[in-house]
Amino acid sequence: MFRPAQSTPVRRTFRRISTAAKFGLAGGALLAVACVRPEPLPEAASARNVVLFIGDGFGMNQLALGYAAATELEGRPFRTTELGNAGHTGYSMPFSYDRITTDSAAAGTQMATGRRALTETLSVDPESAQPVPTILEWAEERGLATGLVSDMRLTHATPAAFKVHARSRYVPEPDLADQLFTAPEVEVLLGGGGRAMIPAGTSLSARVPAIPEAVDGASNREDDRDLLGEAAERGYTVVGDREGLAAARGANRLVGVFAASHLPYVLDRTHAGLDDAVPTLAELTSAAIASLETDPDGFFLMVEAGRIDYAGHENDAGAMLAEIMAFDEAVGTAFDFARGREDTLVLVTADHGTGGFSFTYGGGGPGPVSDRIQWDYTAGAEMASARHIEMLAGQRRSLIEAMPEVSTPATTTSVRSVVENATGIQLTEEEAADIAGELNEERPLPRDFSRFYLDQISVPASLAARKLANHTHVVWSTGGHTSEPVLLFGYGPGADGVRGFGLNTRVHDIIRRALGG
Repeated sequence: MFRPAQSTPVRRTFRRISTAAKFGLAGGALLAVACVRPEPLPEAASARNVVLFIGDGFGMNQLALGYAAATELEGRPFRTTELGNAGHTGYSMPFSYDRITTDSAAAGTQMATGRRALTETLSVDPESAQPVPTILEWAEERGLATGLVSDMRLTHATPAAFKVHARSRYVPEPDLADQLFTAPEVEVLLGGGGRAMIPAGTSLSARVPAIPEAVDGASNREDDRDLLGEAAERGYTVVGDREGLAAARGANRLVGVFAASHLPYVLDRTHAGLDDAVPTLAELTSAAIASLETDPDGFFLMVEAGRIDYAGHENDAGAMLAEIMAFDEAVGTAFDFARGREDTLVLVTADHGTGGFSFTYGGGGPGPVSDRIQWDYTAGAEMASARHIEMLAGQRRSLIEAMPEVSTPATTTSVRSVVENATGIQLTEEEAADIAGELNEERPLPRDFSRFYLDQISVPASLAARKLANHTHVVWSTGGHTSEPVLLFGYGPGADGVRGFGLNTRVHDIIRRALGG
């Protein structure tokens, strides 16, 4: 049965915890979810290096979408499942300390610490609120080099959970950023979130001139602290674009900040002409490995694909597909690295599902039917097929970026034009009129399942997505997270530990065991 976590003494490496960790937890009784303890991990060969991939919001149907796009549309292997087939496969349940549905902070914390965690908290004990050591900090204590890579802000929940200790993920970003740069120092930090790393009153481009205007932004600090400048003084190479990242390849201490906030969606990066400036997740992964592998003691690297989750919140299947394929490319980069040696464990998992995404079948007739069967389904259903994936793959821009261009008040013509320009799909007059009517309401919300769409910023995209379902056969159940099991693939020494089914806390245990802990 699940045993509630015991409070953990604060180690010397946690003495510089920010004031964020002093905020109080909300009151209320804690309900521990009972869970059968998984079988002991099998004996593991020793690993020198570990790369952990976390697809944020990369639920089982998101995996199926990527697999279908690669195999059915592009006629090639899906690198993530290729890795699993060459290694081992299992599943994880993303239950948090007292919830069946989790958030990224708790899920990341559980993988980082091996302990159950309260939602919205970052690597603190659920009862005492004291800091709990993470696998990254443990690796640093053993002399390994460490790295965090994300297409989100580095202060966002998943990357932060491996280094930051706070009673809320929503404390001011600068408090979280400060902890990212305190001892024990992470050798490689690549991602977004530069606005929390520069002095008040400045812009990111003033500190990192290579930052394009489209991803630039002002500091959100209230002090004069310059984390990037401090890092440079301590011997870090600081870069801000694709060219700089390539030039710094192999630097043993590397900070790359490529946006004031999150990196743009893959689709929007291309649409805005940023492909030459903003590196891909695969390029970030490759650069991180090139730097970390110079350490003779080995390394631990966590790579997050966070934009999959955001696209799921917005119910944007086309944007989500592009993010999944970018994640898969990054996984392939590490898989190729590991296959050339015998000392590297690569793990691929997710923190939770998002959106309740799935393909389905619906009206419109069955399409071409073989004369070898008799089609008599009275509903005249059309099953989702490769042509529906092709529709998603043809999207040119994310809905969250496109929908604000709809006129105010919204009109049928404006909605049709914006959606078609973004997706290549032409809505019917009735569909566009319905979206326009919802957008013109005082508080726009989907008329079905409205209570499960809490983020008003995402609603216009979700409204369009739910009409696009008539064309793509993609259905959604929520704008939030879902509670299904998530994949757990492993390749390399210690990968046999992923086999079976258990809580996501076992990710920590697999890594620690593989590294000889």
